[in-house]
Amino acid sequence: MNEELRTKLKGIYFEQFGHELLVTEMPFKYLQSIFEVDSHVQRELDHRRRNAIKEYILNTVHEETFYFSPFVYSARRCLVREGDGWEIKPGSKLMILEGQHRSSALTSALRHLYVKKEALEEMPQGKQEEISSIDRAIQKLENFTVTMQIYLNLTTQDERQLFTDINTERKNAHSGLIMKYDQREQYVILVRNIANKLHHLLDIETELSRLSAQNSSITSLVIMRRCLLALFEGILTHKEGQPKLSYCNEEEMEPIAYKFFKVWAELFPKQGGNRFRYACGLSGVQIALAFVIYQLVSSHGYTYFQAIDELKKLKNVTTWKHDDSLFAPFYDQRKKRLNNHSTQQTIIKLTNTFLASLAEKGEKKLEC
Repeated sequence: MNEELRTKLKGIYFEQFGHELLVTEMPFKYLQSIFEVDSHVQRELDHRRRNAIKEYILNTVHEETFYFSPFVYSARRCLVREGDGWEIKPGSKLMILEGQHRSSALTSALRHLYVKKEALEEMPQGKQEEISSIDRAIQKLENFTVTMQIYLNLTTQDERQLFTDINTERKNAHSGLIMKYDQREQYVILVRNIANKLHHLLDIETELSRLSAQNSSITSLVIMRRCLLALFEGILTHKEGQPKLSYCNEEEMEPIAYKFFKVWAELFPKQGGNRFRYACGLSGVQIALAFVIYQLVSSHGYTYFQAIDELKKLKNVTTWKHDDSLFAPFYDQRKKRLNNHSTQQTIIKLTNTFLASLAEKGEKKLEC
Protein backbone atom coordinates (compact mmCIF):
# COMPACT_ATOMS: atom_id res chain seq x y z
CA MET A 1 0.00 0.00 0.00
CA ASN A 2 1.42 3.45 -0.85
CA GLU A 3 2.12 6.09 1.77
CA GLU A 4 -0.71 8.45 0.77
CA LEU A 5 -3.43 5.81 1.07
CA ARG A 6 -1.98 4.59 4.34
CA THR A 7 -1.85 7.95 6.08
CA LYS A 8 -4.80 9.97 4.74
CA LEU A 9 -8.22 9.82 6.34
CA LYS A 10 -11.62 11.16 5.44
CA GLY A 11 -14.42 11.42 7.93
CA ILE A 12 -16.89 13.57 9.80
CA TYR A 13 -15.55 16.28 12.09
CA PHE A 14 -17.50 17.64 15.05
CA GLU A 15 -17.11 18.76 18.66
CA GLN A 16 -18.26 16.83 21.72
CA PHE A 17 -18.29 18.61 25.10
CA GLY A 18 -15.51 20.91 23.96
CA HIS A 19 -13.36 18.16 22.44
CA GLU A 20 -12.65 17.90 18.71
CA LEU A 21 -13.58 14.53 17.25
CA LEU A 22 -13.14 12.82 13.89
CA VAL A 23 -15.30 9.81 13.01
CA THR A 24 -14.06 7.66 10.16
CA GLU A 25 -13.60 4.03 9.12
CA MET A 26 -10.82 1.91 7.71
CA PRO A 27 -10.15 -1.72 6.71
CA PHE A 28 -8.28 -3.49 9.49
CA LYS A 29 -5.29 -4.40 7.29
CA TYR A 30 -4.48 -0.66 6.96
CA LEU A 31 -5.34 0.23 10.53
CA GLN A 32 -2.75 -2.06 12.15
CA SER A 33 0.20 0.13 11.11
CA ILE A 34 -1.07 3.54 12.26
CA PHE A 35 -1.66 3.13 16.00
CA GLU A 36 0.18 2.03 19.12
CA VAL A 37 -0.50 1.52 22.83
CA ASP A 38 0.64 3.89 25.58
CA SER A 39 1.10 1.83 28.74
CA HIS A 40 0.78 4.99 30.84
CA VAL A 41 -2.85 5.32 29.69
CA GLN A 42 -3.84 1.76 28.77
CA ARG A 43 -3.91 -1.36 30.92
CA GLU A 44 -1.75 -4.37 30.11
CA LEU A 45 -3.11 -6.73 27.49
CA ASP A 46 -5.20 -9.49 29.09
CA HIS A 47 -4.19 -12.54 27.05
CA ARG A 48 -7.15 -14.62 28.20
CA ARG A 49 -9.57 -11.92 27.11
CA ARG A 50 -7.72 -11.50 23.80
CA ASN A 51 -7.84 -15.25 23.18
CA ALA A 52 -11.56 -15.42 23.97
CA ILE A 53 -12.27 -12.72 21.38
CA LYS A 54 -9.98 -14.48 18.92
CA GLU A 55 -11.95 -17.73 19.33
CA TYR A 56 -15.18 -15.80 18.82
CA ILE A 57 -13.79 -14.34 15.58
CA LEU A 58 -12.52 -17.69 14.27
CA ASN A 59 -15.80 -19.42 15.14
CA THR A 60 -17.75 -16.78 13.23
CA VAL A 61 -15.70 -15.64 10.27
CA HIS A 62 -16.18 -18.68 8.02
CA GLU A 63 -19.98 -18.65 8.04
CA GLU A 64 -21.16 -15.13 8.89
CA THR A 65 -20.12 -11.68 10.02
CA PHE A 66 -19.53 -10.23 13.48
CA TYR A 67 -19.97 -6.77 14.93
CA PHE A 68 -17.65 -4.53 16.93
CA SER A 69 -18.41 -1.16 18.47
CA PRO A 70 -16.14 1.74 17.38
CA PHE A 71 -12.46 1.75 18.34
CA VAL A 72 -11.42 4.94 20.13
CA TYR A 73 -8.12 6.76 19.55
CA SER A 74 -6.31 9.91 20.61
CA ALA A 75 -4.53 11.79 17.82
CA ARG A 76 -1.96 13.53 20.07
CA ARG A 77 -1.56 16.27 17.49
CA CYS A 78 -0.40 13.84 14.80
CA LEU A 79 -3.40 14.58 12.54
CA VAL A 80 -3.45 17.71 10.38
CA ARG A 81 -6.03 18.95 7.88
CA GLU A 82 -5.06 18.31 4.28
CA GLY A 83 -7.60 19.50 1.72
CA ASP A 84 -10.91 17.73 2.32
CA GLY A 85 -9.37 15.17 4.66
CA TRP A 86 -6.83 14.57 7.39
CA GLU A 87 -3.26 13.34 7.21
CA ILE A 88 -1.12 11.57 9.79
CA LYS A 89 2.24 13.25 10.17
CA PRO A 90 5.18 11.09 8.96
CA GLY A 91 6.56 8.96 11.80
CA SER A 92 3.51 9.59 14.02
CA LYS A 93 0.85 7.18 15.22
CA LEU A 94 -2.54 7.32 16.89
CA MET A 95 -2.85 6.09 20.48
CA ILE A 96 -5.57 3.50 21.03
CA LEU A 97 -7.83 4.12 24.03
CA GLU A 98 -10.57 1.55 23.44
CA GLY A 99 -10.32 -1.56 21.24
CA GLN A 100 -6.89 -2.87 22.23
CA HIS A 101 -8.10 -6.42 22.91
CA ARG A 102 -10.28 -6.59 19.82
CA SER A 103 -7.46 -5.29 17.64
CA SER A 104 -4.99 -7.76 19.12
CA ALA A 105 -7.54 -10.57 18.68
CA LEU A 106 -8.01 -9.71 14.98
CA THR A 107 -4.23 -9.75 14.49
CA SER A 108 -3.94 -13.07 16.35
CA ALA A 109 -6.80 -14.61 14.34
CA LEU A 110 -5.13 -13.59 11.07
CA ARG A 111 -1.82 -15.04 12.24
CA HIS A 112 -3.57 -18.31 13.14
CA LEU A 113 -5.19 -18.52 9.70
CA TYR A 114 -1.92 -17.82 7.85
CA VAL A 115 -0.10 -20.52 9.84
CA LYS A 116 -2.91 -23.00 9.22
CA LYS A 117 -2.93 -22.19 5.51
CA GLU A 118 0.85 -22.66 5.23
CA ALA A 119 0.66 -26.02 7.00
CA LEU A 120 -2.04 -27.20 4.60
CA GLU A 121 -0.06 -26.04 1.56
CA GLU A 122 2.88 -28.19 2.68
CA MET A 123 0.77 -31.34 2.92
CA PRO A 124 1.08 -33.74 -0.06
CA GLN A 125 -2.63 -34.51 -0.41
CA GLY A 126 -5.00 -32.04 -2.00
CA LYS A 127 -6.40 -29.58 0.54
CA GLN A 128 -7.40 -26.90 -1.95
CA GLU A 129 -10.99 -26.59 -0.76
CA GLU A 130 -9.89 -26.02 2.84
CA ILE A 131 -7.14 -23.62 1.73
CA SER A 132 -9.69 -21.64 -0.30
CA SER A 133 -11.95 -21.44 2.75
CA ILE A 134 -9.06 -20.06 4.82
CA ASP A 135 -8.20 -17.57 2.07
CA ARG A 136 -11.75 -16.26 2.14
CA ALA A 137 -11.60 -15.90 5.92
CA ILE A 138 -8.27 -14.04 5.68
CA GLN A 139 -9.69 -11.64 3.11
CA LYS A 140 -12.73 -11.09 5.28
CA LEU A 141 -10.67 -10.21 8.35
CA GLU A 142 -8.16 -8.05 6.51
CA ASN A 143 -11.00 -6.07 4.94
CA PHE A 144 -13.10 -5.94 8.11
CA THR A 145 -14.18 -2.30 8.40
CA VAL A 146 -13.37 -0.72 11.74
CA THR A 147 -15.29 2.38 12.78
CA MET A 148 -12.92 4.86 14.43
CA GLN A 149 -13.54 7.70 16.84
CA ILE A 150 -10.40 9.86 16.92
CA TYR A 151 -10.16 12.59 19.56
CA LEU A 152 -7.95 15.38 18.23
CA ASN A 153 -7.12 17.51 21.28
CA LEU A 154 -7.10 15.37 24.43
CA THR A 155 -4.51 15.84 27.15
CA THR A 156 -2.94 12.75 28.74
CA GLN A 157 -5.21 13.30 31.76
CA ASP A 158 -8.23 13.47 29.42
CA GLU A 159 -7.14 10.18 27.83
CA ARG A 160 -6.91 8.47 31.20
CA GLN A 161 -10.33 9.77 32.20
CA LEU A 162 -11.90 8.67 28.91
CA PHE A 163 -10.39 5.20 29.27
CA THR A 164 -11.66 4.98 32.86
CA ASP A 165 -15.15 6.18 31.93
CA ILE A 166 -15.49 3.72 29.05
CA ASN A 167 -14.37 0.76 31.13
CA THR A 168 -16.31 1.54 34.32
CA GLU A 169 -19.54 3.18 33.18
CA ARG A 170 -20.58 0.87 30.35
CA LYS A 171 -22.52 -2.28 31.11
CA ASN A 172 -22.41 -5.51 29.12
CA ALA A 173 -25.70 -7.10 28.13
CA HIS A 174 -26.81 -9.39 30.96
CA SER A 175 -26.83 -13.11 30.29
CA GLY A 176 -30.64 -13.26 30.11
CA LEU A 177 -30.66 -10.96 27.08
CA ILE A 178 -27.82 -12.89 25.44
CA MET A 179 -29.75 -16.13 25.89
CA LYS A 180 -32.81 -14.53 24.31
CA TYR A 181 -31.22 -12.92 21.27
CA ASP A 182 -27.85 -14.52 20.45
CA GLN A 183 -28.00 -16.19 17.03
CA ARG A 184 -24.54 -17.77 16.93
CA GLU A 185 -23.70 -19.93 19.91
CA GLN A 186 -24.97 -23.47 19.53
CA TYR A 187 -25.74 -23.95 23.23
CA VAL A 188 -27.85 -20.77 23.32
CA ILE A 189 -29.83 -21.76 20.23
CA LEU A 190 -30.30 -25.29 21.58
CA VAL A 191 -31.58 -24.01 24.93
CA ARG A 192 -34.14 -21.76 23.25
CA ASN A 193 -35.36 -24.61 21.05
CA ILE A 194 -35.74 -26.96 24.02
CA ALA A 195 -37.48 -24.33 26.15
CA ASN A 196 -39.95 -23.67 23.34
CA LYS A 197 -40.74 -27.38 23.02
CA LEU A 198 -41.19 -27.86 26.77
CA HIS A 199 -43.11 -24.69 27.65
CA HIS A 200 -46.28 -26.76 28.20
CA LEU A 201 -44.49 -29.01 30.72
CA LEU A 202 -42.03 -26.71 32.50
CA ASP A 203 -42.30 -23.10 33.60
CA ILE A 204 -39.04 -21.66 32.21
CA GLU A 205 -37.93 -18.06 32.82
CA THR A 206 -36.87 -16.55 29.47
CA GLU A 207 -36.03 -12.98 30.49
CA LEU A 208 -34.09 -12.90 33.75
CA SER A 209 -30.49 -14.01 34.21
CA ARG A 210 -31.05 -14.98 37.87
CA LEU A 211 -34.03 -16.50 39.66
CA SER A 212 -35.00 -15.10 43.02
CA ALA A 213 -36.73 -17.16 45.69
CA GLN A 214 -39.96 -15.35 44.80
CA ASN A 215 -39.81 -16.47 41.15
CA SER A 216 -41.91 -19.62 40.63
CA SER A 217 -40.25 -20.76 37.37
CA ILE A 218 -38.48 -24.10 37.71
CA THR A 219 -35.40 -22.84 35.80
CA SER A 220 -34.14 -20.20 33.39
CA LEU A 221 -32.47 -20.20 29.97
CA VAL A 222 -29.20 -19.20 31.66
CA ILE A 223 -29.30 -22.16 34.08
CA MET A 224 -30.31 -24.53 31.27
CA ARG A 225 -27.20 -23.50 29.33
CA ARG A 226 -25.04 -24.26 32.38
CA CYS A 227 -26.75 -27.65 32.63
CA LEU A 228 -25.87 -28.39 29.01
CA LEU A 229 -22.21 -27.53 29.63
CA ALA A 230 -22.18 -30.04 32.49
CA LEU A 231 -24.21 -32.58 30.50
CA PHE A 232 -22.11 -32.63 27.32
CA GLU A 233 -18.66 -31.47 28.42
CA GLY A 234 -18.49 -31.95 32.19
CA ILE A 235 -17.84 -28.23 32.63
CA LEU A 236 -19.09 -26.66 35.86
CA THR A 237 -17.61 -23.21 35.27
CA HIS A 238 -18.11 -20.58 32.59
CA LYS A 239 -17.33 -21.34 28.96
CA GLU A 240 -17.84 -19.45 25.71
CA GLY A 241 -17.79 -20.86 22.22
CA GLN A 242 -19.04 -23.93 20.46
CA PRO A 243 -19.49 -27.43 21.98
CA LYS A 244 -16.59 -29.86 22.11
CA LEU A 245 -18.25 -33.25 22.23
CA SER A 246 -16.62 -36.51 23.29
CA TYR A 247 -19.56 -38.88 23.87
CA CYS A 248 -22.15 -37.94 21.24
CA ASN A 249 -22.35 -36.14 17.91
CA GLU A 250 -24.00 -32.82 17.14
CA GLU A 251 -27.13 -34.43 15.68
CA GLU A 252 -27.78 -36.18 18.99
CA MET A 253 -27.49 -33.08 21.15
CA GLU A 254 -31.06 -31.85 20.82
CA PRO A 255 -32.83 -35.19 21.47
CA ILE A 256 -30.52 -35.82 24.46
CA ALA A 257 -31.08 -32.34 25.89
CA TYR A 258 -34.82 -32.57 25.29
CA LYS A 259 -35.05 -35.89 27.14
CA PHE A 260 -32.91 -34.60 30.02
CA PHE A 261 -35.10 -31.55 30.68
CA LYS A 262 -38.33 -33.40 29.94
CA VAL A 263 -37.56 -35.94 32.67
CA TRP A 264 -37.72 -33.09 35.20
CA ALA A 265 -41.49 -33.07 34.75
CA GLU A 266 -41.51 -36.66 36.06
CA LEU A 267 -38.86 -36.17 38.75
CA PHE A 268 -39.88 -32.91 40.38
CA PRO A 269 -43.06 -32.11 42.34
CA LYS A 270 -45.69 -29.94 40.64
CA GLN A 271 -44.63 -26.85 42.57
CA GLY A 272 -40.93 -27.58 42.19
CA GLY A 273 -40.27 -23.94 41.31
CA ASN A 274 -41.19 -22.97 44.88
CA ARG A 275 -37.63 -22.46 46.09
CA PHE A 276 -38.75 -21.79 49.66
CA ARG A 277 -40.03 -25.36 49.88
CA TYR A 278 -38.13 -27.41 47.30
CA ALA A 279 -34.44 -27.72 46.42
CA CYS A 280 -35.07 -28.92 42.86
CA GLY A 281 -35.49 -25.32 41.71
CA LEU A 282 -31.94 -24.42 42.76
CA SER A 283 -29.34 -24.01 40.02
CA GLY A 284 -26.72 -26.08 41.85
CA VAL A 285 -29.07 -29.06 42.13
CA GLN A 286 -30.05 -28.87 38.47
CA ILE A 287 -26.45 -28.60 37.27
CA ALA A 288 -25.52 -31.52 39.53
CA LEU A 289 -28.21 -33.66 37.87
CA ALA A 290 -26.70 -32.84 34.47
CA PHE A 291 -23.24 -33.67 35.81
CA VAL A 292 -24.58 -37.02 37.06
CA ILE A 293 -25.50 -37.87 33.46
CA TYR A 294 -22.05 -36.84 32.24
CA GLN A 295 -20.39 -39.04 34.88
CA LEU A 296 -22.55 -42.05 34.01
CA VAL A 297 -21.67 -41.64 30.32
CA SER A 298 -17.98 -40.74 30.63
CA SER A 299 -16.95 -43.04 33.48
CA HIS A 300 -19.50 -45.84 33.75
CA GLY A 301 -20.28 -46.88 30.18
CA TYR A 302 -23.87 -45.63 29.88
CA THR A 303 -25.29 -44.03 26.77
CA TYR A 304 -26.89 -40.64 27.32
CA PHE A 305 -30.38 -42.06 26.97
CA GLN A 306 -29.65 -44.89 29.39
CA ALA A 307 -28.18 -42.45 31.90
CA ILE A 308 -31.23 -40.20 31.75
CA ASP A 309 -33.46 -43.22 32.39
CA GLU A 310 -31.32 -43.98 35.45
CA LEU A 311 -32.08 -40.49 36.74
CA LYS A 312 -35.77 -41.41 37.04
CA LYS A 313 -34.89 -43.64 40.01
CA LEU A 314 -34.38 -40.52 42.11
CA LYS A 315 -38.16 -40.03 42.15
CA ASN A 316 -38.38 -42.73 44.81
CA VAL A 317 -35.31 -41.49 46.70
CA THR A 318 -36.15 -37.91 47.62
CA THR A 319 -39.05 -35.53 48.19
CA TRP A 320 -36.81 -32.68 46.91
CA LYS A 321 -37.61 -30.68 50.06
CA HIS A 322 -34.71 -28.75 51.56
CA ASP A 323 -34.84 -30.78 54.78
CA ASP A 324 -34.96 -34.14 52.99
CA SER A 325 -32.38 -36.55 54.42
CA LEU A 326 -30.68 -36.74 51.01
CA PHE A 327 -29.65 -33.11 51.38
CA ALA A 328 -28.66 -33.28 55.05
CA PRO A 329 -24.95 -32.48 54.41
CA PHE A 330 -25.95 -29.27 52.61
CA TYR A 331 -28.86 -28.16 54.81
CA ASP A 332 -28.53 -24.97 56.84
CA GLN A 333 -30.64 -25.34 60.00
CA ARG A 334 -30.77 -21.61 60.59
CA LYS A 335 -31.81 -20.63 57.06
CA LYS A 336 -33.98 -23.75 56.61
CA ARG A 337 -32.61 -24.32 53.11
CA LEU A 338 -29.62 -25.67 51.17
CA ASN A 339 -26.54 -23.50 51.58
CA ASN A 340 -23.99 -22.47 48.89
CA HIS A 341 -25.60 -24.85 46.43
CA SER A 342 -24.14 -23.24 43.29
CA THR A 343 -20.41 -23.45 44.11
CA GLN A 344 -18.37 -25.91 42.09
CA GLN A 345 -17.40 -27.85 45.20
CA THR A 346 -21.02 -28.21 46.32
CA ILE A 347 -22.16 -29.25 42.82
CA ILE A 348 -19.56 -32.04 42.83
CA LYS A 349 -20.69 -33.16 46.30
CA LEU A 350 -24.34 -33.10 45.22
CA THR A 351 -23.39 -35.14 42.15
CA ASN A 352 -21.74 -37.78 44.33
CA THR A 353 -24.80 -37.81 46.61
CA PHE A 354 -27.07 -38.49 43.64
CA LEU A 355 -24.69 -41.11 42.25
CA ALA A 356 -24.56 -42.89 45.62
CA SER A 357 -28.36 -42.97 45.75
CA LEU A 358 -28.55 -44.39 42.25
CA ALA A 359 -25.94 -47.02 43.16
CA GLU A 360 -28.12 -48.17 46.04
CA LYS A 361 -30.91 -48.78 43.53
CA GLY A 362 -28.60 -50.77 41.25
CA GLU A 363 -25.55 -52.96 41.45
CA LYS A 364 -22.77 -50.60 40.38
CA LYS A 365 -20.65 -48.39 42.56
CA LEU A 366 -21.03 -44.94 41.11
CA GLU A 367 -19.00 -41.81 41.88
CA CYS A 368 -17.25 -38.88 40.18
